[in-house]
Amino acid sequence: MKMHSSYDYEFLNYPKIISGKCSLENIPAELAGYDAQKPLVIVRKSLGKNGALIKKFIRAFADSMVIIGAIYDEVEDYAGISRAREAALLFKDRGCDSLIALGSGAAVDLAKAVNVLVSEKADNFSAYYEEKSISGILKPLIVVPAGLANGREASNNLIIDNREIKSDFLYPDVMVIDHRVAAGCSAADVAESAAIAFAQAFHSFVGNSGNSMVAALAHPALSYLSQYLERGMKKPQNKEASVALVNASVMASIAYANAKPGITNLLAEELARATGISSGIFMGILLPAVIDFLVKDKIKISDEFLLAAGSLDAYAAVAANERGQKGLETAKKLVGVFSRVLPVSLNELKVQKYILAEIARDAAQKSEGFFPAVDCAEILEASWEKTLTK
Repeated sequence: MKMHSSYDYEFLNYPKIISGKCSLENIPAELAGYDAQKPLVIVRKSLGKNGALIKKFIRAFADSMVIIGAIYDEVEDYAGISRAREAALLFKDRGCDSLIALGSGAAVDLAKAVNVLVSEKADNFSAYYEEKSISGILKPLIVVPAGLANGREASNNLIIDNREIKSDFLYPDVMVIDHRVAAGCSAADVAESAAIAFAQAFHSFVGNSGNSMVAALAHPALSYLSQYLERGMKKPQNKEASVALVNASVMASIAYANAKPGITNLLAEELARATGISSGIFMGILLPAVIDFLVKDKIKISDEFLLAAGSLDAYAAVAANERGQKGLETAKKLVGVFSRVLPVSLNELKVQKYILAEIARDAAQKSEGFFPAVDCAEILEASWEKTLTK
């Protein structure tokens, strides 16, 4: 297979990933490698209510020198400065030296935010909103993904109070993927997390400018989604499927952090800011319209997408000049799987139509001219009244 890649690219290979049986038991050794032994654990509130899960997590430290400094379990669906200050104060009062985010989404955003406050000795983020750089390496941060992901878990950014901060120092040090924690989603959480991972990996093949390292991580992410999404949605507690899908989410997150933003992600994030609804739900709505737009405008997608999202047999059975088109057909089928349990139109979510023009302009501006506002508006319009048989 001929690789169409450029030798000119940048890629940061971070963080370390530990996945599989007994992964939790590796955390003490990873902390020791950073000369840390007293972490503050930040937990999604929904997970914190699961006493059995917390006991399993704590049991992983039984034969180690690690002392849990404190468990902060006041994180809901939103990371805000007030919660970050509370957790940072707890970190200082208990003499903690590291952080563990138990859970995905806002728990990870909050852990990153706390890390900035305690490491940089800051009280707020106003300077960082104004492009101040994080000055250096932060405290050790380990992430144990679980529940609804937002696509930033393994990335170099965070969102707090609806404002984004980006720095390569924000990458977690270690991602620990263990079925005892990962297998705790609902079907809706699996679908929404999959929509985010798919959008991130998909756009890595549409606009990665020949970055073969990005494709190298996006490829297994799509392969895991293709193989395990159906099973994961039918049986969210399935160990094999849950670990595979969390791996897909982590790999897609790292790939996307090294690629240009995709139009699906830009539009979904602007819609989320305007409405307070999760960006993953919007990605599920927008993806069919984005794929139709690519087909209509004959925008090239890498032939390797079909190999990643399909199979070697499917790839070999299609003529070379038809693999891009067949890849888009495969993409639409995969999107249809998680669309069964997600809303299918902006109108269904009661999104006010008059805000779409502003959303299109803001997304186009943040793409730095890569996606014209007229294209963004066309995709939003196509997503307004869309219907789909679930």
